[in-house]
Amino acid sequence: MKTISSLFILFFITFFVGCADKTNALRYFENDKLSAKAIQYTKKRDVVYNNEVEALVFLTHLNNIDGKYENDKVESFILGVQIANKEKENFFKDEYNLYLEENKPMTMISLDPKSKLVQSIPLGSPWARYFLVEFNNEEEKRVLNLNFIHSKFGSTSLSFQK
Repeated sequence: MKTISSLFILFFITFFVGCADKTNALRYFENDKLSAKAIQYTKKRDVVYNNEVEALVFLTHLNNIDGKYENDKVESFILGVQIANKEKENFFKDEYNLYLEENKPMTMISLDPKSKLVQSIPLGSPWARYFLVEFNNEEEKRVLNLNFIHSKFGSTSLSFQK
């Protein structure tokens, strides 16, 4: 009899849980379609020096996200860099850059953290600095290998499939 009661209670609970309002994992992106697409093309890496994280690097490939950046010859990215330890603010005073293979960017423009483009990045941070970076891709590479290199703290690599 206990088995039948247990099964009845289990069925009863399952029935009501099944009828409950479901939360959608993408409900946060319903109003911002740009953010929903951007999460697929965003990567994060750490710049590690002496076993300590010195900076967080966020990179979003814009070509597949926003029609404004659809171009076979130019690869556009949003680069976000956040200093892990605010006491080491000199991170930005030293030389750093982002390379596509061995190529330097055509342009690297500082972005306002409150711009719509920066706000659409799903892995963004209010403490990061953001840049719009564009590379020439005359060869139309299918795999984009990028290297963020800091003159003092080292480098980190990120790859994107086109």
